Amino acid sequence: MFDILFARTFIIVWVMLLITAAGAFINKTFETKTELWVTVVASFVLLFGVLIFADSFPLNLALVAAFSGVVGWQIWPTIEHYWESFKVNKYLKSKGIVLKKWETLTPEQLLDVSEYLKNNPSGNELNKIVSQALFWTALAVVCTASIVFLTQYDFGFLWWILFIALLMLIIVGLLNIFFFKSPLLSLVKAYFWVVIFTLYLLYDFNRLEKAAGDETWWTAVSIAVSIYLDIINLFLDLLQILWGGDN
Repeated sequence: MFDILFARTFIIVWVMLLITAAGAFINKTFETKTELWVTVVASFVLLFGVLIFADSFPLNLALVAAFSGVVGWQIWPTIEHYWESFKVNKYLKSKGIVLKKWETLTPEQLLDVSEYLKNNPSGNELNKIVSQALFWTALAVVCTASIVFLTQYDFGFLWWILFIALLMLIIVGLLNIFFFKSPLLSLVKAYFWVVIFTLYLLYDFNRLEKAAGDETWWTAVSIAVSIYLDIINLFLDLLQILWGGDN
């Protein structure tokens, strides 16, 4: 039987992903740091706006579209930044250069790295890894949705487990950024994030199944945005694993 909630939710998710893909295709790099910070702040402001006006049609859809566009605008520069960082670390390791905490490269080393990046563009290697991450993300979405909609199991119990795990991983991530600065810890953390966001997909699809028959825009928009964020975060963490695995 046709369900308005299911139709609205999946249409919103797919349109958000398409807008994000378009934004990522258009913007390959940030011209200035100001552009970077403006998009980061805008994404949080728009997400907050989506949650406030989720039940206000058609403003809710306009905010959802704007939010996914801003995410798309920053997603490829983010991928490029972390990919170049990975390449630089791999190059330095091949040269036997190991930086200690808070240590920076000398001007000569910076010039050497710059020449290496210039002569070894990302090109096909990065595109291949992105394609693999997209495949595994799509597979995770299909599998989690199938498990939820083809079984009668209730995954609602995951909420507290995922919330606590999420807080712990955020704390570990912040400690690693400011204190540990460990590539290995970043890679291990990415594996945990993949598990967390895969379970979040189960939980959010389960929310959708239990809300069947609810025709409010609030329910459709809130669940759609949750699934969208699960997919985006899962994709980014899979990317880190796929290129970190060679580290």
